[in-house]
Amino acid sequence: MNSTLHIPKAEIHVHLEATITPSLCRKFAERNKVKLSADIFGSEYAYQWEDFYDFLKKYDIVTSVIHTPEDYYELTYEYLKECASHKVLYVEAMVSSTHAKAKGMTYQSFLDSIQEASLNAERDFGIVSRYLMNGIRHLGPESVQGTAEEVLKNPHPALVGFGLAGDELHFPPHLFSKTFDMLKEENFPITVHAGEWDGPENIRKAINLLHPTRLGHGVRSIEDLELVKEIIEKDIVLETCPTSNIATKIYENYENHPVKKLHELGAKVTVNSDDPPFFNATIQGEYEAMSNIGFTDDALISMTRNAIEYSFLDEQKKREVLAKLN
Repeated sequence: MNSTLHIPKAEIHVHLEATITPSLCRKFAERNKVKLSADIFGSEYAYQWEDFYDFLKKYDIVTSVIHTPEDYYELTYEYLKECASHKVLYVEAMVSSTHAKAKGMTYQSFLDSIQEASLNAERDFGIVSRYLMNGIRHLGPESVQGTAEEVLKNPHPALVGFGLAGDELHFPPHLFSKTFDMLKEENFPITVHAGEWDGPENIRKAINLLHPTRLGHGVRSIEDLELVKEIIEKDIVLETCPTSNIATKIYENYENHPVKKLHELGAKVTVNSDDPPFFNATIQGEYEAMSNIGFTDDALISMTRNAIEYSFLDEQKKREVLAKLN
């Protein structure tokens, strides 16, 4: 038995489209008549890629097999079923309407099928889930603005927040300040990818210009202890993804990863699987790795509590999930 299997878990930084396993990928490819080259599959569990830009390319190829609301239903249900088997109480996953619409789905139809899968998984396995819409940086500010406007105009019960993902290095925070001012004005919850590929300066800009209550990754804040202090003072939660950062060679190994140091300094951290089969990661594996570098059971549970308390779930449901943790 895994030493952390008994620990209740939660994850708030995972890209739903990227949870697609190689077996589901092959199944959807066949169903939707997409030809895939064999070199994208590394193993039964994982995909193969060379560097970050090759990863982005393979990511697009793999997720291009998701064509229909039925595919989204199956993708969502299978991931939640897997998480529930590892004692995950809550999942908050990022979704992309840009992807769905490129495949001819409507905004409503893809979200409705995710919602249906989410409700059925809750009924069948007791796992609760909600979703964040991502704006994609490298599609440019107009695309992100359009995505955010659509979210605000079409409230959906599955959707609880807005995120910013994509190429952090070439699309800095100031490009998106108009969109995030609008979201803040509407009190719409915000999380932003920052401090994965870029250092403290742009993390600071993301905090000041985009109003997040959580940062996707955020780990490179460790390079500036004043910034870490600011993150703690502003009560911003870090959605760290250690296996992801090691896979993309931002850090060499778990021992060198700053998650433990950030935790010891008093930052509120969570651990998450990000793009699981691309990095041979699972949420169970993240907790296992943290246990191996010296996180106690109490510290692991505190990360689960951080994830639930700082999730964008409505208050009543949040209390129900926290009650299971307590």
